[in-house]
Amino acid sequence: MTSDKARKTAIRDRMAATGEPYSVAARTLHATGTAVIDPVLLAPYPDEVDVAVEELGWRVLPADAMPAARARAEAVWRAVAADRPCRCSGPCDHGMVCGLDESGDGPCPGRLIHTDRYPGSAFSVTLWQDELQCDTCGEEREGAVQLPDVPWGQEGPQSLLVFDGVRHPTFSGVFDDNSGCPDCGAGWDEGCTCDDDGGCPECGAGGRGDPYGECVCYPE
Repeated sequence: MTSDKARKTAIRDRMAATGEPYSVAARTLHATGTAVIDPVLLAPYPDEVDVAVEELGWRVLPADAMPAARARAEAVWRAVAADRPCRCSGPCDHGMVCGLDESGDGPCPGRLIHTDRYPGSAFSVTLWQDELQCDTCGEEREGAVQLPDVPWGQEGPQSLLVFDGVRHPTFSGVFDDNSGCPDCGAGWDEGCTCDDDGGCPECGAGGRGDPYGECVCYPE
């Protein structure tokens, strides 16, 4: 039975030898059977309640799983204690020592728990965002990670499709790059001025609320 530490060592060895990203090396080893997965990680722990199969992460997927299935597994896994292997496909800082020292009493001895992973961009389908929390002081941290082999969506000529089951913080389903304000046509990356009443943005003078007011925010 191969431990998770041994699996990670095998992945990093392959990364060094081939130059592959972490996720690519991990999936290749899984597909070839080079890295044996501990059967314990293929089922909920005895102390876990109501954990669905899909919440066990990438390890329960077949080696030839489609991109949409891999993305869903990357987005819906259930967080585990810091002393257990994380259910994401990696890399992440799960299990790392917190080390925060806000009180001056010394670095926090707690360990980080990887609590969530979701799309981290409206443009790059390979960029994910991580959330972690210390199991002792409760400090929350965030970080971005590139997963070239696990895109959270599919890019099209004029649109971006978010795979089913992936929670994007900005949008869901199909995002049309050409969509914009129905009145002025301003796109999502442009400044819509439909709600601009012409008044001073600071005091409102000259706008609908004070049409005859005189702005003194920027005296000459």
